[in-house]
Amino acid sequence: MQKRLLLIVVLALLVPARLLAQPALALPIPLDIIAGPSPQPLAANGQLHLLYELRVTNFGAKPIELTKLEVLGDGGAIVSYLGDDLDKLVMPIGPAAETRVVGAGRVVIVFLDLALPPGASPPKQLRHRLSASASADLAEMVEGPVVTVVREALPVLHPPVGGSGWVAAFGLSSPNHRRSLSTVDGRTWISSRFAIDWVRLGPDGRLFHGEPAVNANFYGYGAEVLAVGDGRIVGRKEGVPDNAGLNQKRATPMTLKTIPGNALTLDLGHGRYAVYVHLQPGSLRVQIGDKVRAGDVLARLGNSGNSDAPHLHFQLVDRPVHIAAEGIPYTLEAFTQIGVVANPDEVLAGQAWTPGDQTPTVHRREFPVDNAVVSFPSGR
Repeated sequence: MQKRLLLIVVLALLVPARLLAQPALALPIPLDIIAGPSPQPLAANGQLHLLYELRVTNFGAKPIELTKLEVLGDGGAIVSYLGDDLDKLVMPIGPAAETRVVGAGRVVIVFLDLALPPGASPPKQLRHRLSASASADLAEMVEGPVVTVVREALPVLHPPVGGSGWVAAFGLSSPNHRRSLSTVDGRTWISSRFAIDWVRLGPDGRLFHGEPAVNANFYGYGAEVLAVGDGRIVGRKEGVPDNAGLNQKRATPMTLKTIPGNALTLDLGHGRYAVYVHLQPGSLRVQIGDKVRAGDVLARLGNSGNSDAPHLHFQLVDRPVHIAAEGIPYTLEAFTQIGVVANPDEVLAGQAWTPGDQTPTVHRREFPVDNAVVSFPSGR
């Protein structure tokens, strides 16, 4: 034992002094960045959009400030975000004093919507660089994940409603739907990532006439809800009463089962499910197992469940459920965009909307932009 101890001491004395004088190892900023879902190019208003999220976790013991995000494609930088522009993309999970400061052990989600220039081809891959600082003397650029852009063609759907005056409320990239996270069965989902609340304006440009507490006074209430494709009914919820017009009080307590109100799920095949919620009680025309064709009438637009006013909440998801699923993109066969509502709160308050000098434009195989006012062609 004495010989072994003596050998250890001798070896220690032989370590060069320059190595003993080196400072402690500088550890990198402890950020974990996960990307998903892989984006598919989505056409909207003549541009291609790539929508996906980055989930950023601070595994360190000190807060970390995100200062810059760069997204790079096949040929170099596509876009970079700083300051207020980066603030708008970041959503902290839980309370946070500052949007871009990730507390110790905390998570933020960065919601990206890359709008490519008209005529541009989507990149094959997206790379990410995130600049961050943990203190005045510790800042670095963190190489984030590489995301493959999906080349598979998007499904083309028949519109879920027909006629004119429809507003795509809380549509493309709107925080109201896109940032609606639900945790079910030990996992967090964003089923409404590409959801739209379809509300209808009347000939006078208003959402309703008369008393807004009466459902029948809303121009969209009772409108026919249509099958967006050929498929089979695999989900049906009935028996939830309508709320009273424009409201903050629900007609029934909100639970995981009552949030959708009266609802239908249509299996379109290939792992795609169309979900219709807030339907009018007693209006569902189909049963589970029924086969339908695109354009068939399924039910009527209502105001049931977690609904502030009569509307149809429509989304496409990857599982046959309303909440515990991931929202997936799609396009609509054709629609005419009459204009865009600049101030939705004014319309909700009963003011009339007019297109002004906005020129109607026909769109085919596109997704409507947020708050676009559209009309759909008649017939199948």
